[in-house]
Amino acid sequence: MTAAGRPPIKLFVFPRMFAIPNLSPFCCKLETWLRIAQIPYEVVETRDPRTAPRRKLPYIEDDGVRIPDSGVVIDHLSRTRSIDPDAHLSPAQRATSLLVRRALEEHYAFVLAYTHLVSDEGVKHTGARFDALPALIRPLVARAVRKNVMRLLWHQGLLRYSHDEIVAHAIEDWRAILSFMSDGPFFFGDHPAGIDAVVFGTLAPTVLTPIETPIRAFLRSQPKAVAYAERMRDRFFPELAPPTASAERSTSARASA
Repeated sequence: MTAAGRPPIKLFVFPRMFAIPNLSPFCCKLETWLRIAQIPYEVVETRDPRTAPRRKLPYIEDDGVRIPDSGVVIDHLSRTRSIDPDAHLSPAQRATSLLVRRALEEHYAFVLAYTHLVSDEGVKHTGARFDALPALIRPLVARAVRKNVMRLLWHQGLLRYSHDEIVAHAIEDWRAILSFMSDGPFFFGDHPAGIDAVVFGTLAPTVLTPIETPIRAFLRSQPKAVAYAERMRDRFFPELAPPTASAERSTSARASA
């Protein structure tokens, strides 16, 4: 039980890949928000979202109640735990947060699905998602999932654009978002807010994975973007930081002691 007398919530997400919380921007966002808010949780990994509420991940189970959708979950936990990581934000910063979240979740998240789950380069790296399946059916399931994602992106509209157009629009998103990002440790300065979970949730799968895309190349050329992604991972997910980075931090701490 937690200090507040509640059992830890159960967080249902896709299995981890690479050295990031989750390849799904929404799963990554929600787990990051939980750590920012310091809410205890237990991870339950699942490969099949079909049994989830709304047939999507992530979702949580809180006191036996299943709650879907990262935004709905955050609203629920903010209300029931009386926690607001945005309490220190000004009205203008809250408005900026909303616009940045809309750009990332209602446009760029679909670009990530395209670059990571549809493109040949992405599939080459993310095909390991199906390794737990019997070898005989693995390629069949992988092809079916890829087709389903392509169908979703066609109906959503992204795949009606050319590859170059998709990339150009995504880079435009990030140029705009980076123009709002502070030079401090977090998006708005010295203190984390909910928008940090959203930005890290989409930035980490782009720049902290080996999936090469022109978008990744652009962001890797932006010191602010790379430093932010690595800093967020080091701060909230130190267990995922590369050993070399941990060793460098330990050496630096000893030297300054």
